Amino acid sequence: MHLGIITCEILRNEIRELIRTTSVRDLFFVVPDTANSVTVVHYQSIIERFSRELAKDKKLDVRSNTLPKIINEIQERALQDSIIVKVFELQRHNYPQTLLREIEEQIQRLSAVADVIILGYGLCGIPAAALERLINEARVPVLIPRGRNGEVLNNCIEIALGREKVEELLAEEAGTFFMTPAGASIIQEPQVILESTITIMAGRIKQHAAGDTQRVIKLMKNHYHRVVKIWFTEVDLKDEAYTHTVENFARKFKLTIKLLQGSSQVMHETAEKARSGRQ
Repeated sequence: MHLGIITCEILRNEIRELIRTTSVRDLFFVVPDTANSVTVVHYQSIIERFSRELAKDKKLDVRSNTLPKIINEIQERALQDSIIVKVFELQRHNYPQTLLREIEEQIQRLSAVADVIILGYGLCGIPAAALERLINEARVPVLIPRGRNGEVLNNCIEIALGREKVEELLAEEAGTFFMTPAGASIIQEPQVILESTITIMAGRIKQHAAGDTQRVIKLMKNHYHRVVKIWFTEVDLKDEAYTHTVENFARKFKLTIKLLQGSSQVMHETAEKARSGRQ
């Protein structure tokens, strides 16, 4: 089976675990067909950050190329199984309509080679009806992380913790901010973390608000009281850079810190549906 994955790089931990559940050896990262040197360097940096998560898995043969060349290689080598990954950088959720168009374009392109496609996204500000329409109209099965009742989850935090746990935490303390290892490693400065992440949870906030520094800082200090530090493995707990970023962020906005273990279970379930042909 040829599995296509379209994902935000913040879900690299979950996608890594998904890939490990397969027996696939050949993994391809998609780069733009036409790009200048600046764009190429930008995409390669995204791919390198993502592929570092896969480095310890020696069975994987990881390469990057344009999609037409990937398809040619698959055909020339007569590969029966492969994984083709298109990674988007963090912050695309700030422009949900643009993100929807980009996801639609990548689904159309990957449908030329993939038997099934997995979306490493939640709604991320996209209207649920629009995303469901896109999924239903695709030429190949498209799967996305869903909650217990079949609903598309809102964001990467719900994918890591489950909607019910997120709702429980917010009911316990409405002023709760969430941080993940991937998000903290990509964007380390407290103010930049806040500006790029606030719309993940807010969803309906006006797009210009995240760039209004003084308003964002005031909002944070007035309405947020703690940060939930999500960890997946013992490595995350011992990661000094992650600890420093969370502590610096908490100190900046006078927040308490709560540790909470995340899970890749939702992505595992999505992968299982892909293998079994269920939607």
